[in-house]
Amino acid sequence: MIRSPRTLLLAVVGLSLFAFFYSQQQDRFPSITTASKKASSSSSSSAAAAEAASKQSNTSPPAGSSKDVQNSTLGFEKVFVINLPERFDKLDAFSLAASVTGFTHGVVAGVKGIDVVNKTLPSLDGLPKVDINSRLERIVTDRISTALVLEDDADWDVSLKDQLIDFATGARYISGTSSTPRSPYGDDWDLLWLGHCSAQRIDTDKRHFVIHNDPTVPPPAHRVNFNAVPELTKMGYDNSTRIVFRANNGVCLYSYALSYRGARKMLRWQAKVKRFEPIDIGVGHQCRDDPDFKCIAVYPQLIDTHKGPGRKSRDSDIGAFNPTDIREKGFTPNIMQSTRLNLDNLIKGGDAQIEQQWPEDVPQLTAAKRTQFV
Repeated sequence: MIRSPRTLLLAVVGLSLFAFFYSQQQDRFPSITTASKKASSSSSSSAAAAEAASKQSNTSPPAGSSKDVQNSTLGFEKVFVINLPERFDKLDAFSLAASVTGFTHGVVAGVKGIDVVNKTLPSLDGLPKVDINSRLERIVTDRISTALVLEDDADWDVSLKDQLIDFATGARYISGTSSTPRSPYGDDWDLLWLGHCSAQRIDTDKRHFVIHNDPTVPPPAHRVNFNAVPELTKMGYDNSTRIVFRANNGVCLYSYALSYRGARKMLRWQAKVKRFEPIDIGVGHQCRDDPDFKCIAVYPQLIDTHKGPGRKSRDSDIGAFNPTDIREKGFTPNIMQSTRLNLDNLIKGGDAQIEQQWPEDVPQLTAAKRTQFV
């Protein structure tokens, strides 16, 4: 199944966000707060387990521990959501999903492309007349080492914190982190691509971290991507496999993380761009063309964009929709146990069961989850 990438005018988002990082000191790293109980990652998971995952303990694990990803900022120093101020409905829904998952976030106010001054762009070739542009308006005086950025319609599995433990292990391996890192994701990366609609492996680095028998991997028939992704079956893996790898290109920025170092590099790269590109295309090109820009991705992706029930015109602020088109049931591509679709169960807690998408297509796993360094 194919979908077009959002033609988001995020050049100013990128420049503002990167300038924000650039203004900070590099020697500040996240203070680790807590480790939480694991949320269940199978279809029999109860809402009580997911509710427990959102509660924080008072103990601080050692620096660089994978358990850091279960703290209130998912192991990053900051978490931000990009939101147009008039779309408080999207912000409300995002905040609720973040709350039941157990992480906190700041808000980056978005602006519409029509309000962007033309002089701030390298060219007007291919520029949409009306589009969405997001930027970080407030200048935070705290020094930032790493930050996770999500769009306000992002969705993730109810077991996100457990998934991030495996992803962090893979990111440390791909980045070549051997000693105890200050970040649970390692200290030698520029961008972590957690939510995309295409991510390609780099030709010069075939290493990858494999998660076998992962019950949160979507069936192939329900994987939605715009462009090339790793062909897992040709790599010898079955349909319940997820991999972490060095990426050389990609599309869509549903969610990504930047290190301070990566933000400096991207700020400089964007300043040299002579032709307008949507920021996700530009980021992909930097991953591809800048040998010093280290991008690490995961496939299938951990975060995607939610399509809620009701009027389809609510999905986007840049696309044209028939106002009478109604979606009877919401869905999220690539996410097995959608947090958005399980909000009622998660809020209820207790013995409420977590519902899966596409249960009829989910293969029965005959072995326990295991990981492999390749």
